Amino acid sequence: METIDVYRGSEEKDEDGNVIQGAVKLWNSFQGLIAPVTVPETPSEISLGVTYDHTIYIRSTAPTGILDTDLIGVRGRTVPVDGVVAVWNDTHGNHIGDVINVKLKEG
Repeated sequence: METIDVYRGSEEKDEDGNVIQGAVKLWNSFQGLIAPVTVPETPSEISLGVTYDHTIYIRSTAPTGILDTDLIGVRGRTVPVDGVVAVWNDTHGNHIGDVINVKLKEG
């Protein structure tokens, strides 16, 4: 099990009273399992980038509340959530946890 930090922008209001995203701060931390995803890279003339791609499994009896707009601190990097957070149910329909995909390409 590894520590998974979830960062979220705070809700603030601008001078007109509109809700905007403020500074990104640590929202919550969980314990989870991290599985690397292997995807073949096709380098191009403009990018020989490195992709950091993981699937994260967090066991919990209720949804974690992680959003697809959150940033995840995993293995020393802060990476965005890639897609919608999936619900992990057992064969009886009981909530087992959430499955989060994260992906970051550098370069």
